[in-house]
Order: sequence, then structure tokens, then C-alpha cells
Amino acid sequence: MTNIEWFEKLVGTENVSDEIVDREVYSTDASQIKGKTDKVVWVTDAKQINQIIHYCRRHKKNIIPRGAGTSFVGSTVPFDSIVLDFSRMNKIEQIGKDYVVVEPGVVLDDLNNALKDRFFPIIPEDSAVCTIGGMCAINSSGIYEKKFGKMKDWVIDIDMIDGNGKLRRYSSEILGTEGTIGVFTKIKLKITAKINENSMDLLKFDKIEDIIEKITALKNNDEAIAIEYINRFASTLVGLDAKHYLIIEYSSFEGDIKDINDIERIWKIRKKVFNKLAQADYILMEDPFVPLENMTEFLYWLERNQIPCFGPIGASVLHPCFKDREAIKELIEAVNKLNGHFGTRFGLGLLKKDTLNKIRQHELLIMKAQFDPFNILNKDKLI
Repeated sequence: MTNIEWFEKLVGTENVSDEIVDREVYSTDASQIKGKTDKVVWVTDAKQINQIIHYCRRHKKNIIPRGAGTSFVGSTVPFDSIVLDFSRMNKIEQIGKDYVVVEPGVVLDDLNNALKDRFFPIIPEDSAVCTIGGMCAINSSGIYEKKFGKMKDWVIDIDMIDGNGKLRRYSSEILGTEGTIGVFTKIKLKITAKINENSMDLLKFDKIEDIIEKITALKNNDEAIAIEYINRFASTLVGLDAKHYLIIEYSSFEGDIKDINDIERIWKIRKKVFNKLAQADYILMEDPFVPLENMTEFLYWLERNQIPCFGPIGASVLHPCFKDREAIKELIEAVNKLNGHFGTRFGLGLLKKDTLNKIRQHELLIMKAQFDPFNILNKDKLI
């Protein structure tokens, strides 16, 4: 039996490909880093994953678990790897009063549409395509991080098959491991009631100090559930006035904008910012965290270098965008000087793994030795 025939027998001919076009498509992700794909397998259940892991152990092949491929840090770039695509493992298995059980390939917007009067509140800006499994892999956060936190605050438990082929159940301690110690097969999440009373402020600023003053004033306001920023360079590229903007959403009627259609229109503008920047060749997006006490200095650094930027500044995270990687070296240096770090939104993957702190690196190395001693899962990522 040939290599491809083994996979065809396991998952069906329609769920595996080693065609050039498929291998080319899956050779990269949003990072634009080019790798090499051995074959693509569209898995549909945990038994298949288990057998593929055992096969890869025997044949010393690397596995890349892949959701939507939206990683900006190369988390799903293959190195002559077998790519497991989870888009066909996308069932919402159970909806309870305050929880939901899903397969890892479920798209976030599809989940929230199915929940009707409830919702899952960790909402990244790529919610139309990002998968729950991918969000768990990087311990994702979203536009409502100030109010609802990160994935770790909402995961009840996860079923995972590790690199030994063993099915295990965990809580949030394995979030953020980026597919390096196991492959998720089922995820149980907490859900909450939809926010029925909400409003918004859309504020323009000329001075950076005024922006920070407003954010500081909102820091202890629990009803301010999202504070998003667009700097003047990004604003002009998306057709707005050359001003700094704050978008503030409240879980009350505190804001001046109360019409739901106006609120949705503003969010649509905000969610299209990166697409507009990418059209102007700013295709590389970063995710630095900078402490609020150093944010003024960071915004001035972005201003001096004329770098378009936006993001959830209320959570001390921003998204500077660049045309080439060379300029990002200066960003890393600036963020380090301001006691910041990377990986808050996008994970660390291939590009940012060198920024991982020593304590977390040690923890992950111990987990890797225990759960993936043959190093077949997402090799060379994160650690």
C-alpha cells in the first residue's frame, strides 16, 4: 500500500490530497512564510486523528493542525508536513443553558449565530473565519477583552490527542500551546447572555495625551466593554479624517450613539481597517502589548515613524502594520524597551518564539517531553 493509499483508506479519497495545487495553498498562512506540504488531510473525527498520529510516529512525519490559516506568526507553516485541516470537523454537538460543546473546526460567527439569545464573547476581528480550535491554540482574545478576558476564562474542558496517541481531557492549562503538544478534538465552552443594552462613543483626538487620559478615565468603568483605537495614519488610509479615533462600546446606554444600526456600521468600519491597510501594501500586522503607563511613549514612537496602527488599546494591545519585515525589528526593540511583549493576540508561532519568556519556555519544554516526545506535532513552533 502506497503512502497516499493508506490515507485514502482511512479518511476517503475526497478527504486527502497530495495534488500540487493543494500542497501549494497549504504551504503558507497569513504570515506569508513559505513552507512545504507533504499532503493535506481533511479530518472528520477523533479516531482518524489518533491513527494519523500513530502513522506519523512510525514514519517520522510532522503534523500541522490547521484551522483557518489566519496566523500572522507562522503557526501553521508546514515543513514537509502532513497538514490536518479541521474545516470538515465543524459540528456544534450540544448547546446547554450556559455551555456549548463543539468540534475544533467550528467557525466563531457560525457558533454565535446558532446561539441566538446567548453568545460566546471572545470575538477576534477575524470572527467570520477563525475557528474555536485555533482560538484555543493561541489562547485568543478579542474586541471585548476588557470585559470578558481571554479564551482561558471561558474554556471548561478540552479533549486532546497528544503526540503519544493518547486521548486526554484538560481544562484551560493547555491553551496557548499552539498545536505543539496535542490535537484538539472536542471543546466545551461557557456561554453568556447577549448584551441587550449597548451604546457607543466615536471620539476624535488631535493630541495623544488626550487619548491616554480618556482611556485612563474608563479603566475602572465596567460598562465600557470595548475600547478600540485607530491612529491618524490608519484613519486616512480607510477614508476617515486624519485624526486619532477611539471607539468605545458600553453595555449600557452611557454612550451618545444608541441606534443599533449606527453601532453596527461603526464596527464594520473598524473591522475593515486591516483589509484597507493590506490593499495599501501594509500586509504584515503585529500584536504588541504595552503597559498603559508606557502607552503615550509608544504612540509617539508610532507617530514619529508614520506607522499605521489600530487595535484594542483598552487592553493595552495594538496592531501596527508594515510593508516589510525589516521595519518590524525596530518595533520589537521599541516594545522591549517599554516593558511590552508579543503574542497577546496572534500567538508566537515561528516568527516570535524567540520572545517567549524563560519561565514559560521551560514549562512548555517539560510538556513537550511528556506529551510529544517524538516531536511530531507542529515542529519548530513556539519552542
